[in-house]
Amino acid sequence: MNSTSTTQSRRHAAWRRAGTTLTIALTAGLALGACGSGDSGTTANTNPGTAGGVKGAAALVAKALQEQGAGDLASAKRDYSQAIIDDPKNKFGFYNLGLIQQIGGDKAAAENNYRIALNLDPKFPQPLYNLAILRTAAGSLPEAIDLYRRTIAASPTAADAHFNLGLLLRQTGKTAEGNLEVQAAVKLDPTLASRAKAQGIPAAGK
Repeated sequence: MNSTSTTQSRRHAAWRRAGTTLTIALTAGLALGACGSGDSGTTANTNPGTAGGVKGAAALVAKALQEQGAGDLASAKRDYSQAIIDDPKNKFGFYNLGLIQQIGGDKAAAENNYRIALNLDPKFPQPLYNLAILRTAAGSLPEAIDLYRRTIAASPTAADAHFNLGLLLRQTGKTAEGNLEVQAAVKLDPTLASRAKAQGIPAAGK
């Protein structure tokens, strides 16, 4: 089973932040650990003292994904937490635990788990994107801009990342560059056109 074939994405509702409307798609991009050691980022049991190890952690991530999809976040959080104990290199366990924490408002814990996931895989687009959202909310705009650029490098068709990057560039005085990013976002996802218009950003070519 190919690990990439198990990757799914889910969008949650857009949130509004004071002063700037950001497109926020908290993507639960999960590769099921049951597909093999490649998903967890390791080829051996890195914690042989536990009952689960790498395979057990992968199974827990798969189980937690189902629970998360069913809205049982408490059970999903429990299983992701156990998964990263069983396999400390399971980046999906760290990411998805962080996602649940972010949805629940525990931003510090979410940021910590996103950073661990990125230490395991610096090109993992979902934690890059969600961490950019958190750093924007914290007022760390240069870091957020860098994170959005990294997200786009890892996933060039991520329309929301282009859109948010464009807004931040405009906010920091780089209006022309920001407009281009927003226009790229609208080209990728035409549903963003109304938000671009609300920001006074001209359509491409105008």
